[in-house]
Amino acid sequence: MTGWAKWQLGPGRGYEEAKSEINAADLDFVTRYGLWTESITPERNDDQSPGMHAAYKDPVMQFLHARLWPRMEEITGLTLLPTYTYFRVYRPGAILEKHKDRPACEVSGTLLIGTNQGETWPLFIEGQKITQRPGEMAVYRGCEVEHWREPMTGPADAFHVQLFVHYVDADGPYSMCAGDNDGPNA
Repeated sequence: MTGWAKWQLGPGRGYEEAKSEINAADLDFVTRYGLWTESITPERNDDQSPGMHAAYKDPVMQFLHARLWPRMEEITGLTLLPTYTYFRVYRPGAILEKHKDRPACEVSGTLLIGTNQGETWPLFIEGQKITQRPGEMAVYRGCEVEHWREPMTGPADAFHVQLFVHYVDADGPYSMCAGDNDGPNA
């Protein structure tokens, strides 16, 4: 495939698993921050996971985006340009429909920030079930691989805070998407 020659994934795998290198104290802070923003934001208009709290380019999440940038370049071997972040607080009943992302998500990472459940809510990438612990990422080609989650179960107070970080290959076909000025639903 053009544009991906430098980033070779293992056979039969549409993703790579990696540690984010975000420490436990920062993950705890960001989890609490995510739950706090959920509590003060009455509208729940996320198109992909209806009824769940979500935020596009939240300043705290953008800070993590910058911190993860070198790690994402290390994992992929690409020179990356950041596009945007998106985070959600998932609750029981949440679902993430099977989809592929838009060009601004050429190189994507999904990071489990925090959860209060012993068994984490699985993510599926190209049919492969992935369970994460806080601080673990799955790195994948967002516009090329299908990814989704089945309905979340658990007690009413269950939560799962997830951060999506997106980049484009500086030498690739979507480099014009750097900075992502089109918004989350483009």
